Amino acid sequence: MIAAASDPNDQALLLLDDPVSVAQDAWTILIVDDEPAIHEVTTLVLSGLDFRGRRLRFLNAYDSEQARQLLAHRNDVAVILLDVVMESDDAGLRLVRHIREVAGNSLVRIILRTGQAGQAPERQVVAEYDINDYKEKTELTAQKLSTAVISALRGYVALTDLATLNHQLEAKVAQRTQELQRTNLRLQQSLAALEQGERAGRRVQFKLLPPANWQFGGYQFSHWLMPSEFMSGDFVDYFLIDESRVGFYIADVSGHGVASAFVTVYLKRFIASALEANRQGHPSSIDAPAILLSQLNRELLREDVGKHIAIFYAVLDTANHILRYANAGATPFPLWSDEFGTCFLEAPSTPAGLFEQTVYVNETLALPAPWRLLLCSDGVLEILPESTHDERMERLRLALSVDTRELKHVRDALQIASSGRRPDDLTLMLIGHDLRAPGS
Repeated sequence: MIAAASDPNDQALLLLDDPVSVAQDAWTILIVDDEPAIHEVTTLVLSGLDFRGRRLRFLNAYDSEQARQLLAHRNDVAVILLDVVMESDDAGLRLVRHIREVAGNSLVRIILRTGQAGQAPERQVVAEYDINDYKEKTELTAQKLSTAVISALRGYVALTDLATLNHQLEAKVAQRTQELQRTNLRLQQSLAALEQGERAGRRVQFKLLPPANWQFGGYQFSHWLMPSEFMSGDFVDYFLIDESRVGFYIADVSGHGVASAFVTVYLKRFIASALEANRQGHPSSIDAPAILLSQLNRELLREDVGKHIAIFYAVLDTANHILRYANAGATPFPLWSDEFGTCFLEAPSTPAGLFEQTVYVNETLALPAPWRLLLCSDGVLEILPESTHDERMERLRLALSVDTRELKHVRDALQIASSGRRPDDLTLMLIGHDLRAPGS
């Protein structure tokens, strides 16, 4: 029974003889109670209520099963006024579980009403069930009921606005180019797979890699990546910027496992966003290595991911035969070989994501044919048998020459097997001009 109010403006609820008709764009309120009088009196009190220029429409269910059927066919219910004790002492509470956990409806606001508070103590119910308000029928006046419904509608609007915003953002992403759509899909698949375990995550991470062998404008790109027993924190990519320029990078995220692998996915998306902005004619630093690395540095610090990235990023101009690059702490330095010999392109710097004031510098290199460029992660040095760093660097230098045709030749020279346990990820990338089709 609903009590009368002591305040003359807060009158007790009365029975309704004729239902009030409302507009089609009204807020939908579901009344779930086994007492017909409760339905009538609730409708009477709330029929004149207006929220944000919209009236209320009412649906009625007299037990929990009727409520389930209604909710299964309606997705516009904003608020449920729910009785606890109906066909059983806990019918209302069971319905709450069904709505939230089985039906997965987190938007609808649930106001629990009970005439037998002892059957469902307020503290216990609020702690254990996902409800939005708890009212005893003996204390519920017209004013209190109206206030509770307005508060519930306000919460419903906030949640639906957020859901609408998310939907709009997803729609905007869906309008990007087909290439970026595929990238975003792979990223979503990566996140889902990482949650299922490292093994599934590793499988999906490899799908994000570029083709093992790729050729453009007489320039040949190839890579080989072998993770350690954990998911890979190494990553490589090469991609077409426009009809004459190619971007490529090798990256090593600090640490191992799922967290580091997740940051490689973040990096892939960061680069893809810059690439897409360039293709859409928007400001982009995809062709400016030092600026791009500075932006990445700021983003990592702003997001506070707890990881830093050693990355070498370069843009190859195939029309003018120029290589423009910048380094953010990637070691060993890229290894260059042409007809005059082999050397390291030394560019000392700091990994992205460590310090705010880090400055990265562009370097430019003319490309006389023939030439080769070898990039590798620091895990490669760790498996070499030499005892000193200098000896390992010399071993690496001797593994590349201007005549090196395939990554297999580099791996053979370094004695890197395709299987077996290793302390760190191993990554190699070979780039050159007028290479025969490799088959590593």
